Amino acid sequence: MWANTALVVAATAHLKSPGIEGEGAGEPWMQPVVAYLEAPVRPTKSPKCDQTFVSRIGGPQNGTFTAPLLHNHRNHSRQCLYTFLAGPGQRVEVVFKSFNLRGSPPDGSAVGELPSCVHEYMDIYSEVQSSEPAELINSPFGGRYCGAIPPRRRISMYRAVAISFFSNKNVSTDLFEGTFRFINASEYEIGIPIAGSPCSYTITPSMSINKTGALISPTYPGAYPKDMSCTYQFLGESNQRVRLEFRDFDLFFGGPHCPFDYVKVYDGPDNSSALIGTYCGQQRNLVLYSSESSLFVHFYTLPRTANSQNRGFKGIYEFSESFVKLDFIRENDGIHIRGSECDQKILSNKESTGFVLSPNYPYPYIQKTVCRYFIYGMQDAQHLERVRLEFISFNIPKVEHKDKGESNCTDGYLKIYLKGQETADAYDKFDYELCGNETQRVISDGPRLAMVFSSGELQGRGFKGKYTFETEYKIPGTAAPDGTCSFTYVSSSKKRGELNSPRYPSNYPSDTNCSYLFLAEPNEQVTIVFDHFKIKADNNVNATAGSYGSGACFEDWLEMYVVYRDNNDRLLGRYCGLTAPGPVESPRGAVGLRITLHTDQESVASGFKARYFFESAKSDAGDCGGNFSNEDSGIITSPNYPAGYKAPGRGMASNACNWVMTARAGYKLSINFEQFGLEGDPANRGCPAAVLRLWVNVDSDQPPLELCGEKPPIEHWHYISTGQTARISFTTSDKTVGAQGFRIVWTEIQDSGPGPPSIGLLCESTYHFQCAAGYCISDKLRCDGVKNCGPGDDSDELHCITEAAEEDHDVLIIITLVVASSLICLLCTLCHSRRKRRNHVRQLGLHRNAHYDSQTSATAGLSSSRRHLQSGGASIAGSLHGINSGTLIIPPAPLPPTSVPPPPHICIAGVDMSHGLMNDEDDDEDDDDLELDEDQLAADIFINDVHFDEDNIDHVNQMANV
Repeated sequence: MWANTALVVAATAHLKSPGIEGEGAGEPWMQPVVAYLEAPVRPTKSPKCDQTFVSRIGGPQNGTFTAPLLHNHRNHSRQCLYTFLAGPGQRVEVVFKSFNLRGSPPDGSAVGELPSCVHEYMDIYSEVQSSEPAELINSPFGGRYCGAIPPRRRISMYRAVAISFFSNKNVSTDLFEGTFRFINASEYEIGIPIAGSPCSYTITPSMSINKTGALISPTYPGAYPKDMSCTYQFLGESNQRVRLEFRDFDLFFGGPHCPFDYVKVYDGPDNSSALIGTYCGQQRNLVLYSSESSLFVHFYTLPRTANSQNRGFKGIYEFSESFVKLDFIRENDGIHIRGSECDQKILSNKESTGFVLSPNYPYPYIQKTVCRYFIYGMQDAQHLERVRLEFISFNIPKVEHKDKGESNCTDGYLKIYLKGQETADAYDKFDYELCGNETQRVISDGPRLAMVFSSGELQGRGFKGKYTFETEYKIPGTAAPDGTCSFTYVSSSKKRGELNSPRYPSNYPSDTNCSYLFLAEPNEQVTIVFDHFKIKADNNVNATAGSYGSGACFEDWLEMYVVYRDNNDRLLGRYCGLTAPGPVESPRGAVGLRITLHTDQESVASGFKARYFFESAKSDAGDCGGNFSNEDSGIITSPNYPAGYKAPGRGMASNACNWVMTARAGYKLSINFEQFGLEGDPANRGCPAAVLRLWVNVDSDQPPLELCGEKPPIEHWHYISTGQTARISFTTSDKTVGAQGFRIVWTEIQDSGPGPPSIGLLCESTYHFQCAAGYCISDKLRCDGVKNCGPGDDSDELHCITEAAEEDHDVLIIITLVVASSLICLLCTLCHSRRKRRNHVRQLGLHRNAHYDSQTSATAGLSSSRRHLQSGGASIAGSLHGINSGTLIIPPAPLPPTSVPPPPHICIAGVDMSHGLMNDEDDDEDDDDLELDEDQLAADIFINDVHFDEDNIDHVNQMANV
């Protein structure tokens, strides 16, 4: 406030003493100025550096001012006052050309913050209005400035501007320079003044000949004052509308909601009318229209210390009857966008429909008019729509061009934006530009569709279009033409792709039913793999088993079907919660797969995302598997069990193994899971990577059982088919990591009718064995090393223990057969060789030697060895039989031949060999008699009493070999 005190002292002293342009104070032209400020009675000595610039009748209306030349040898503080006084009907404009005061102010000081300027500064007052010089201290402070940045232009709010310069330098010169001029104040009087406000007016069409005028802020283009409230009330005639165009707009920007300085425009006669908008900062091309005949503008600045130098605004206004009439909007359920000439928005009423028209339709539209159309479908937590637009009538004249590359719509046009662009800088990116008589059917890319209609200079009838709001599902695929949630995926169009629930990853809408149909070529099959799955499920679902089946999923669910040519769809399963379906392949003979999604009216979830693949069809068994019929039992294992299954080969979407077991008439199938370990967690994420499906009756419409995870050792997974045939399908996907796999034992059992088997059930044939659990299985399955009676029942493997039972039966049988075969071959070789020798010697006519009768021990020994070999053969046979029957039976040895020629009498070193080779009569003799020394055998040889020495023994050997 001390700065204002200095201003008062300097101003009052100056008005009573001659100044630079203050001479002749008694002149008539000076009287209005004196009456305006009325100097005090007690005169004071005027400082040598004060200056006053006064508007004179007939005198100059502009000039320059500079900093004073001070010689302050005592280093006293000096303050100089520059006063600019305008005449009646005038205002003062001050502009600084140069400015270089001491100090390097930080950011903000150059726009009026006091603490930054200490040794040298300038204070500005542009709202001096009091007629009492002593009251000048109450004039609003306009800011303090120093450094090298000059203050902005100043326009006085009334008739005076005061500038106070302070310095404590010894010598000061060339510190600042500026210009001033006295301007006409009528430019700021834009209407009928409203009492109680220096800047509020009422504007009517009668105030100007052409019903137009200028709208300007109180001190434009100078920095506008603070703590100010100005209103502008535009009142037109009943058939008129008001147009307001801001050509320059510069207000302090305090944020997007304009909490400090602002301009508010209301669509009506006062501030109780509907608000068109609140504006601050810098605005470009701001043009506003009233809906009716009146408009109200409120300009407000915050009461605070000056910290900005914004210039305010300048524009033009117009009252006119030629602006577009808004009936074409109201009569067609549109909503006029306040502030625009003819812009409108159309809101959906949930799958509603209506019409959109050009202005003045069906009559010719007004020239040089631009109207925008914004059509909004529903978009919230439960709804998402798109816009379908079809034109019924269309006529916008076009100009023909010889250059085919140039658009013909150079005069009037209708541009369509499928993404619903709402900002003007995006209007060049249109999707359709229509003119002439062409029509177009379009569908928006989202919930909004925008159009821009420009009429140009040529008149036409315009257009009429029908819009329809359809639910937007954001599902890739070929949508149904009726707009329902039905999508088709055909192999001939795309071999692989994605699908998802409506609006994924956002929550799917409630009360919705969607269908996804996949159609393969005759030699193809389709595979579907799920990557994300979350469908709302009942809270009472057993979490350990997941949410699977109609008993668990009765609110929201997803169902999968196999589609056949006869339209006989087979249900694969119903899923909800987090239990994702396992990968699925359409079987050979099917035309494809179908997925349905059902949601009720309650809460929702994020839904699902999956991938589909069309691939060449595989055999009925798939990549592995097979068919089993007319067999008593079998074992099914996963590929590479127990080492673990693997993911499909590179480039393959899935692998599938299909096994079909068929029992004979009157029989069922017992299916026992001995070991089971697949990746997956039914309770938390389902079986998205690998799954085993079990059909206990392939002829039924019941869905298969779907299994993954790991079977605890203490649990029994045992199933009985409801018919003669059961099917097992094991499918892995490209997401598979691998696990141990499974081992399943299936057994044909006698059909005992409905209900569990009874212990008292009589098996049909003596070839059937009744298990402890009551099942009748083939007697061939007893003691086969496989538990065919089911889990916990070992009755078919009891009482099978023999001496060889602890060994491996297969290895024992093979070893026994090999040994027996070797012995038999050895006997045959010996017998055949000795028979040939005997016949040859007999032909030589040899006679027995007398030693034959005395040496028989060798023959007895050989007979004993033969008897022992025959006894061993019986033991081998008994072992083979005991493996199957559990009892040991030794069959009798075969009888010797009855007609055998007498053997030759051979005597070697006094030992008679003839009986030992061919006769079994002396079996009781000791075998040790045959153990002869080698020297004894080489001494003397007699054949049929003929002695052969070493010289002619070679001849006998040659004869024996013949």
